[in-house]
Amino acid sequence: MPEFLPFAGTRYRADIDPAQVTSPPFDIISTEFRDILYERNPYNAIRLEWNRDPDPYPSAAHYLEAWNREGILHRETRPAFYVYHQVFRTPDGGHVTRAGVIGRMKLHPYSEKQVLPHERTHVGPKRDRLELMERTHANFSPIFALISDPSFFFDQSIEPATAYAPIADVTERLASGERVRHILWRLDDETAQSRISHIVQNRPAIIADGHHRYETALEFHELHPDLPGAAYVMTFLTNLQAEGTVILPTDRLLRDVPNFNPYELLAALRKEFDLVPFTGREEGWSALERDDEALTLIEFPQDPKWVLVRDRNPKPRDTQELAAARLEEEIFIPILGLSRAVIQEKRYLYYPHSMRELDEMQDEAEWDAAFLLRSVRPSELEAVVGKGGFMPQKTTYFFPKLLTGMVFHEFEAQ
Repeated sequence: MPEFLPFAGTRYRADIDPAQVTSPPFDIISTEFRDILYERNPYNAIRLEWNRDPDPYPSAAHYLEAWNREGILHRETRPAFYVYHQVFRTPDGGHVTRAGVIGRMKLHPYSEKQVLPHERTHVGPKRDRLELMERTHANFSPIFALISDPSFFFDQSIEPATAYAPIADVTERLASGERVRHILWRLDDETAQSRISHIVQNRPAIIADGHHRYETALEFHELHPDLPGAAYVMTFLTNLQAEGTVILPTDRLLRDVPNFNPYELLAALRKEFDLVPFTGREEGWSALERDDEALTLIEFPQDPKWVLVRDRNPKPRDTQELAAARLEEEIFIPILGLSRAVIQEKRYLYYPHSMRELDEMQDEAEWDAAFLLRSVRPSELEAVVGKGGFMPQKTTYFFPKLLTGMVFHEFEAQ
């Protein structure tokens, strides 16, 4: 892994309630929710991360400069790691804590194998982030990266920071009604900092969320090689092996497929797979999560409502043969007749990240079938990335998302 170092963070003044000024990542919120954040507090981080003014990038730079000048933000003088906990409930009802550290990670091209992507990116979002970085010379939200540490030395090394009072404690209410608690501690003990940097220095980092931001930071550094601090990107790092690494599936909803017939689909599937009917979604989904031989749980508008599709003759499979890829190769293309181009264009296909989103999509309009997938195992992600592969599009959803505004990384402050 590249260098992972503490940094002198820029944070909100201590008397400002972090619940009022933090924001979910800009790429998962709507313009309507952005307006709510604008109204929530005049210093909300959304004005920096996703400004709505006619000329957004100079406006974001203006707010950053003004808030620093007015004391709304303060730049710390000593480098620190920021230990970050997220306490949340998993889909099966269990409560877990994701524990990690925000630091600055040295930038490397993917070809050097020190930082590994798990999905491909698009040009559009990178242009937007590059223009924002050009104007502000800062990272407002950390990328989310993983290291594999079966020994859990990394986790043990950051735990002592939590014995002290946190510098931020925010309970976020999600649209689903779920609550996520975000807690931040400052770790400025040089011995502990050195230990953390040493533990992770020989391990490649896998980007979980933030591919566009990482690639933008790399491009910005190449354009400005002499700018202090720009050789690093603010990164939240956590252990792939820890219980808090929750990778939710992204399901598929089919709508308006020409000549779709559920009974013909089931008849074709029965030739290759074992089909197991269920009387409820929760029961079927639980079976899907437990069963390594299960490919998908299909949900139909009418009976049979829920049908589990299992391998009839299980065989050893390459780790890159994930359920999302197999769903396309073994069902969507040969049986439903969807072409590769149709799938890439997302024609007839919708991608809910949760059961709530699936229910909302089903309520919006008539639909043909939903294909539920089990969660991606961390070992599957590690195996695919380790071989230089990419996860199929719309495969992983790392939950919950990191908050924007807990700490900022200004290049010249380092």
